[in-house]
Amino acid sequence: MLRILFLVASSFALAAAIQFTDCATNTSNTVLTVHELDLSPSPIKFPGEVHATINLTVNQQITELYLDTVLEKNTLGIWTKVPCVANIGTCTDIDSCTILDRILNGSSIISQDLGQQIDAILLSALGHNAQCPINPENVFIDNETLKLQKMPTALSFLTKGTYRVRISVKEDPKQTDNVGCIEFMAELDIGQETTTAAPTVPIPGVG
Repeated sequence: MLRILFLVASSFALAAAIQFTDCATNTSNTVLTVHELDLSPSPIKFPGEVHATINLTVNQQITELYLDTVLEKNTLGIWTKVPCVANIGTCTDIDSCTILDRILNGSSIISQDLGQQIDAILLSALGHNAQCPINPENVFIDNETLKLQKMPTALSFLTKGTYRVRISVKEDPKQTDNVGCIEFMAELDIGQETTTAAPTVPIPGVG
């Protein structure tokens, strides 16, 4: 979940502190609780930088961690689900325990550079590598900076607009109920390359 939150943080432009909703099936039995999620500036440009603050509590030991994500874009007032591409979009049963390892070894469309930044930030915040099993602890990441590269071509479907994000946590991919969930709104702004028109060369008149 820590890794997924950082990946989400590096993909969305959010204004000030995020107004998020706890969507857990049973709020009295969640494996983790998010207290604060704050990203800036707005909008975030690719390439560019994002500053992230995350404050959460892992309530109980997590041996395995699977995520269901729902990503919807608001188009003319209608929420439309974004398809799943390489664990980005509306996806099910994402193995969160191995996702950062796949980024670091180059087998993901997410850049290895971003994975290395996330790994270093988590190591600094936790004092140990972020890997399963995850023991109960408080996690506070204070205004850390992520340097973003250009958006991968495979994620070109993520265009400028308003998005709704939902991340549900499961300990078993067969489960239908979650043991932790967060939902929030986001603004995404992808910088578009511009071209400069060549100057017009006057053609001398004939005769």
